[in-house]
Amino acid sequence: MPLMNIGDAELYYEEFGSGDDVVLSCAGGFTAGTFPELLASEPTNCRVITIQARGFGQSTHQAQPEQGWLDQWADDVCAVADRLGIENFIYTGISHGGGIGWHIARRYPERLRALISVVGTPHDRAGGVDSSEGRRKIVEGRRNPEAIAEQLRIMAGWSDDPERTAWREKYIQQRIAVMTSWGEDEATINQGKPFPDATTDEELEKVFQSIHVPVLILGALRDGVISPESCLRAARHVRGAKAVLFEDEGHWIGRESPARLVREVAVYLEELRLAEGGLPVARPGEPVYRDRGAAASAPAGH
Repeated sequence: MPLMNIGDAELYYEEFGSGDDVVLSCAGGFTAGTFPELLASEPTNCRVITIQARGFGQSTHQAQPEQGWLDQWADDVCAVADRLGIENFIYTGISHGGGIGWHIARRYPERLRALISVVGTPHDRAGGVDSSEGRRKIVEGRRNPEAIAEQLRIMAGWSDDPERTAWREKYIQQRIAVMTSWGEDEATINQGKPFPDATTDEELEKVFQSIHVPVLILGALRDGVISPESCLRAARHVRGAKAVLFEDEGHWIGRESPARLVREVAVYLEELRLAEGGLPVARPGEPVYRDRGAAASAPAGH
C-alpha cells in the first residue's frame, strides 16, 4: 500500500484495476477482496482507489480537525484525486465512508460523476448531531470487549439465518481484537453525523435538496445504524436519486454480500453513461442493463 503526501498529512492508499470509470473510496480501513475492491473486476471493470482516512492505521494520526472529521476526509479524497491527476470521479463509501461522500457532494459537487452511498445516508437527527448513539457508546467502552460486542451486534442488525449469525459472531470477535488494540487517538475518533449544521430532519431535507449530483443509495432494511427512513429521506429529496433497499441485509452488507452491491453498481453505471450521453435511461421494451457490446433490441411489436 503506497503512502501519499498531500501536504499536511500522509495517506495510505491502494489501487485496483485500470478501467475508464474511476472510483474513489475512503474509510478507516478496507477488507481485502470485498466491496469496493470488487468493482475493479467484472462486470464493472473500474479503476478503484481506496484511501485510508487520516487518523487511522498507517495514515497520519492527529487530533480532531477544527473543521470536523467528515469535512477533512472529504478534502483529503479530493487532494488524493489531485495528486493522481483525476479531475472527476465516482465516489463510493460504506457507513462512515458513505458520509464522506455526502460531504464531497455538498462541498465539491463539480468533482463527482456520481455518489454511490452504501448504508451511509446521513443519520436521522434524533439524539443530536454530535454522534450516533452506537459510536458514542463504542468510544465510551473502547477498553471493554463486552460493551464493544453489544454495539457491534446492534450495528449489524437482526438476522434469522443461523449461518450468517455465526459468521457475525466470529467477525465481532475479530473486530474487538482490532479495536481494543488501537491507541487512544484512533479509538476516540468520533466523526459525528453528516451535515451537523442540520439539527432537524426538516433541515436535513433542505440540505439534500441542495445536492445536485447523481446519487445511488444502497440501503439495508435490517441495518442497526442507518434506518430505512434515513435512506428514503435522502431518496425523496435528492433530485434524480435512485435507491435500492435490501430487506434481508444489515449494516455489514459490504462484507457479507459484496456481489449484490457490485451488480447494482453495474446497472447504475450503465444508466449513468446513458444519462451522460443525453439518452433516456430506459426505453419502452428495452432492458436498462445489457451485456457490453450486445445490440439493443425491443420485443417484436413494441
